[in-house]
Amino acid sequence: MNILLNSSGELSRDVLTASYEKPITVYKGNDGSAYLNKDEALSTFQNYQKIYNIEGDIRYNEYEARELYENSIKKKLEDNANSKTTCYIQGAICETEQEIKNWLRSSVKNGFEYQGQYFSDYNFSDFKTVMNNIDQYTVDKYVKEVVDPDKSSYWISHDKGDSNDGFFIGPKYVETAQQLPSVPKFNEVSSFTPSLFFIGAAMQPFSQLSSYLYEKQNKQYGWEQKDFKIFLDFLSNNNILSKNTNDNFKELVKTLKIPNQILADSTTGLNDISVPSFNDFHKLLVAMKRILTFVKVYASSVENTATILEKSFKEMIVEVLNNNKETMSVLLDYTNQDDNKGANVLLNNEISFDDVYNMFLNQAAFYEENNERRAILNIVENIQSAVDNIMNVIGAGASIAGGFKDLYGSNNSSDKAIQEGRKKLNGELKDSVNSNMDVVLDKLHIKPDTFKAPSSYAGVIPIANIITGVWELSKTLSFISLKTMEFKIDQNNSLYYVVPTFKIPILNIELTSAQPNSVVTKLTESPLNYMLPSDGSVKDKKLYEFNDHYYLSKENAKEDLIEQIYLHPERYVPNKKLLINIMAKDIPYILPSEISEANICGTTTDDQNCINQTDYDSKLSEEKNKFVDQMFGLYYEPNKKEFFLDGFGNYFETRQEALTSLAENVAKSNFDVSYSYKTRTGKEIITETKEEIIDFINKNEVIDQKQIINSDLIISSSYDSLSEHMGINFDVYEMNYYGDLKYFMSYEQAWNYLMNHINYQVLNFDATSNTFGFGKHEFFSENDFVAWVNANLEPVKASEVKGKVVN
Repeated sequence: MNILLNSSGELSRDVLTASYEKPITVYKGNDGSAYLNKDEALSTFQNYQKIYNIEGDIRYNEYEARELYENSIKKKLEDNANSKTTCYIQGAICETEQEIKNWLRSSVKNGFEYQGQYFSDYNFSDFKTVMNNIDQYTVDKYVKEVVDPDKSSYWISHDKGDSNDGFFIGPKYVETAQQLPSVPKFNEVSSFTPSLFFIGAAMQPFSQLSSYLYEKQNKQYGWEQKDFKIFLDFLSNNNILSKNTNDNFKELVKTLKIPNQILADSTTGLNDISVPSFNDFHKLLVAMKRILTFVKVYASSVENTATILEKSFKEMIVEVLNNNKETMSVLLDYTNQDDNKGANVLLNNEISFDDVYNMFLNQAAFYEENNERRAILNIVENIQSAVDNIMNVIGAGASIAGGFKDLYGSNNSSDKAIQEGRKKLNGELKDSVNSNMDVVLDKLHIKPDTFKAPSSYAGVIPIANIITGVWELSKTLSFISLKTMEFKIDQNNSLYYVVPTFKIPILNIELTSAQPNSVVTKLTESPLNYMLPSDGSVKDKKLYEFNDHYYLSKENAKEDLIEQIYLHPERYVPNKKLLINIMAKDIPYILPSEISEANICGTTTDDQNCINQTDYDSKLSEEKNKFVDQMFGLYYEPNKKEFFLDGFGNYFETRQEALTSLAENVAKSNFDVSYSYKTRTGKEIITETKEEIIDFINKNEVIDQKQIINSDLIISSSYDSLSEHMGINFDVYEMNYYGDLKYFMSYEQAWNYLMNHINYQVLNFDATSNTFGFGKHEFFSENDFVAWVNANLEPVKASEVKGKVVN
């Protein structure tokens, strides 16, 4: 699906606006143009290449072929020092080893197995026979239903208030179909074993310190310029992100054909969140997450767009973090910190963009997936080691750890006493950290002059809060339980607030803690709303994902899956064997399991145990060469001879006979001509005649097609630039902008356009106003008071009594 409106508010060409416009089908030619006739589009794929095969050497025009005969083969024959050439008799001709192996290699076909039947790559007839009734298991394996597709996004602030006695475990940024209240209510739930939460909790020193350093060291971005690319320019101009990285991303956007509106929409609403905990670094992560969602909604014509973007985004985040590289080395790679790899450990293929995102904005994800991945556990262990090392050098760490142990080990205590004791010990702990801040900063490789108030460390006091909480939890895991309160976001997400206490069960424990201060702010509506027509109900609507694209119809996703299996079968079905036909006999070669059972990266959700496409192709090529060597040795090696060759397959006992034959055949242009064609996916097909290659193209190339509005072709004939007509109605917002009508998919888009294009200035002014009081009345001017008096005067009768006027 393409976007109906561009970022300038212009109505896209995929909207019917007049009665003479109608939907038509166009086909994509190999030149990128749109054609009304499928055969015309197909004819553009006939860009085959005529090739000249000369004893295994390939030349691409007759001039080069003649030059090879004159300058190489002829001179070799004329040189008396050269003896006969080894060749292999094939009927009336004798070919070199290179010629034969080239032919064998081009004749080898892959044997893809599906439900006990085989088909070779780029053979549409075989493919249709085998894949005519694709089973539901295969469809469900690759076409995934998106859980809760009707998701709006929210920011949840985590503020413990003044008590600082507990820990938040859960998301800060969340996408959910539930309508969340602005002030969440936490309810008591069963107490949890602390170790279950520890992975998420252990991530907090890293995420909080990284976010804090970013905020303190860098200027704040003016989000009134709501565009992701402008924000990256800002990061580049302030040396947070390199110019090279920024330029590479802009080129990647062009390569992946990502519309500018997606980049602009990714920052919608971010400027409206004034919560201090939602800083620019978090907004960068949220914008990236949104872009990944949008590119799945508005499918790019480039394969694996979201996967490629995820890799780019992860590299950007690592580069931003590495502005404090030594600090990152301490926290993330403590055992190897001398190597100073910084946040580069996050580039590990086992760590996804979502993992990095969750480290900052949803640590609960590591608990919810019962994470046992070694790469994640290594990071947790390194963070814990770093915190332990810091606490060990400040002096009071050991005694305070003993104090916690004594506190929880007392049999005569109560929960109230536990909380009072925790408050006292945590106070001592933070005082000890703050009084040894020089040592702490040195261990973290943080320079005091990084901050606004280096002389007093006023800017780094929160570091005590950042590292002491998880240290307390790590030192008391074995003898505490957690009083746990939960804010249920939806059936998949919860925000927890936990407070350490005795091991459960025990008497006299108040399990319910005070309500933590948490505020929910809505950011954007569900991306599903972009996909639905105006009369479409979001409720109970299903959404499906395949190949980094979203679909409203599972059947449409299934059709695209079948096409992708045809174009890239090795990614979806096992390549069990190689096949070749020699002397009218089909000969198989069974492939090893590392190829036949290969999981190519990006095809399933299991990217931990996968092989990339390049490595797969390389291993498959090695096996083809082994197969070719076997066939050559079995069928051709026995016919080994030595003759003088003329380069045209003819063989002679004398040198002169070969030279005479060479001259005659060159004069008559009796060259060995073949035809080569590269498919859409880069596979090379070689045939002996032009008719065969044209027939192959017509029968086996898959032509993309879509419906558009016929008037679009007046503006552009480029297939990719023509928007697809969906045949359904959407609500759009119309704005009269100084007489020019602009259209937008949402209110937010219209508002963004207005804010970015009108010239206005915010003026601050003070005004002083004097008022006049009379009894309970107040007047803005003396004239108002006089007018009020005149309006309220009443004549009365009076008499004089002893010199006084009375009623």
